[in-house]
Amino acid sequence: MNLRRYLSLIVAFVMLATSTVARAMDVNFPSGATLDGRLQQEISTKSARDGQTFTLVTPSGSRIKGHLSEVQRANFGRKSHLKLNIDTITFTDETSLPINAEVVGVSQKKQTNYAQAAGTVLGSVIVGNIVGKAIGTNLGGLIGVAGGSLLAANTSQNVILPGDSLIRIRLTAPLISGVQAR
Repeated sequence: MNLRRYLSLIVAFVMLATSTVARAMDVNFPSGATLDGRLQQEISTKSARDGQTFTLVTPSGSRIKGHLSEVQRANFGRKSHLKLNIDTITFTDETSLPINAEVVGVSQKKQTNYAQAAGTVLGSVIVGNIVGKAIGTNLGGLIGVAGGSLLAANTSQNVILPGDSLIRIRLTAPLISGVQAR
């Protein structure tokens, strides 16, 4: 009786293992296919570094891992920038594959550095007043405010990708595993 239960348990385990392997072998996404994932942590150019890793989770529960490069923090005269690189995908059965993909869509918001923007506007007002008095007009401060505001609005923003942001990637090569990959 115990032998029969033992053999039933072994058969059930083999069937479960076989179905898991079969699911892993059914991965076949063509080049150009898109996948959506939710970002699992916030990414901000204010604190991010080249090489920093991130994780996306797809609606089916697969985890896509990637890393950042070309991280550039917003600064006076320089706009912020970052690149999300896609590295691997791990399916719910824990099968992991390298993935060749590019980011084609990101929900994001920008953050203005108000202290830096205020300093830029104030500095522009002072310079505008000095220049205006030198040429004999009282409009220098007003021109300085306009110029400083425009400059501040265009150069003092960091890119922030909040956790749970939707990221869309497009495969640049087919994603195939198992028997189909041979």
